[in-house]
Amino acid sequence: MTQRKYYAVLTGDIIKSGRLSPRQLESVRSLLMRAADAARGWKRGLVKGKPEFYRGDGWQLLLTDPAMAMRVGILIRASLRARGLADSRIAIGLGGVERISSKRVSLSTGQAFILAGRALDDMTRYSNMTIEIPESVGPLSDWLSVAGHLCDSLIGQWTRRQAEMVRAAIDPREPDYEKIGKSLKPAVSKQAVAKGLGGANWHAIREAVRVFEGTSWKSVLESRKGDNQKWLSATRQPKRVV
Repeated sequence: MTQRKYYAVLTGDIIKSGRLSPRQLESVRSLLMRAADAARGWKRGLVKGKPEFYRGDGWQLLLTDPAMAMRVGILIRASLRARGLADSRIAIGLGGVERISSKRVSLSTGQAFILAGRALDDMTRYSNMTIEIPESVGPLSDWLSVAGHLCDSLIGQWTRRQAEMVRAAIDPREPDYEKIGKSLKPAVSKQAVAKGLGGANWHAIREAVRVFEGTSWKSVLESRKGDNQKWLSATRQPKRVV
């Protein structure tokens, strides 16, 4: 019997895109494409197809591993904010996918697409990031959206320089501060990176990402209300912050 596979769909739109010139909007799209390419290097086959753009300021990305969704979402936000041109709302939907179009991601169908699209439509002006899973899972479905809102409250306070540092730090290989400092333009010391990431509340975001990736999302998405022990026992503890 073939096991059901689960995906993550990231659906977003550019914030205040009406203020951007056509050239600036194209630059924002290029930044999104580069962020998706960076994510491809994290895990083979992680990004399915290409990011798709629609309605001028909308976009969509399909990931084959739901555990990587939060990290990729933060990478996208950091990449945009580091440039200073724009930011993006992001709704992340985790679930099954019935059909994947080889031509256009948006032509695919399934639960993950429905959840992400609905979450973006329902998003209020108080938050620019949310995470949705089926309500049938139980209370965790409510907590995940709150986790997205809390991450967004930190992301929204980043300076361009802090966003640039987080963009480098979010790599799953977790480069040290010295390596991050050398990757910036202009390069800075590891002490400057430590100060910048501290101001960006990077450690809190990193722990959220670690817990998210340590969760057995297959167990979560196949559970039902009252069956929380199934996914709790499958969730690994995050690394301790040193």
